Amino acid sequence: MINTRINSAWNGLLPLRALDELDQTAFMSRCRSGVVSRRELEVFLVQQHHYSRHFTRYLCALLANLSNELDRLALTKNLFEEMGLGDMGDEPHVKIYRDMLFALDLDPEMSPAFPETIALVSTMLRLCSAPNPIVGLGALCLGAEAIVPHVYAQILNGLVARGFPMQQLRFFPLHIDGDDDHALTMKGIIDRELSENPEQSVILAATAEDCIVQRARFFEAISSRALLGQGESAYAI
Repeated sequence: MINTRINSAWNGLLPLRALDELDQTAFMSRCRSGVVSRRELEVFLVQQHHYSRHFTRYLCALLANLSNELDRLALTKNLFEEMGLGDMGDEPHVKIYRDMLFALDLDPEMSPAFPETIALVSTMLRLCSAPNPIVGLGALCLGAEAIVPHVYAQILNGLVARGFPMQQLRFFPLHIDGDDDHALTMKGIIDRELSENPEQSVILAATAEDCIVQRARFFEAISSRALLGQGESAYAI
């Protein structure tokens, strides 16, 4: 079993009830136990493309609302790494993901986004665009980056169990190792904001929970549609 433990740095910040509900979705449970079907994983890989291809939009939306220039500089480094200009390789991450889909003979153009995928994308864009940056930090940091190593490790366990070649899956180890650093960069901003305005913690927690709940619905849609043979639908972002 691949290590799925959450970094202890997130104690007291992550909404554990929502995270537990995410872990108990059929898709995540089946990935952890290694009984997830290949069809579920293929549907996930395509739907995740429809979500993750917007990641730089989420980050740019958050950047636009940060007034502190040092905060913007720190997050710009994250943006550069996503674009293949930093320490996490020399290829844009969206290209790494598309190359993986191509190698696995999966065409996202043939399987448009599910409504739940569209809802997750819309939620992230809306929250990251909020004038109060603590909202965007709750979404992108706690609702996404901080939980990526935990979530991706479970999914990678399912992919390996179903015989997907590791050499075609490098997107996942890359983000399991790298997204913790991205999240910790944002955590530094969160810690400072909360020290100056402790009442912001309520907003932060609500935002993080909103994103994680939307992600749980995204995962539930993966298994329900895949197991019903409904991996394709006429929706698009």
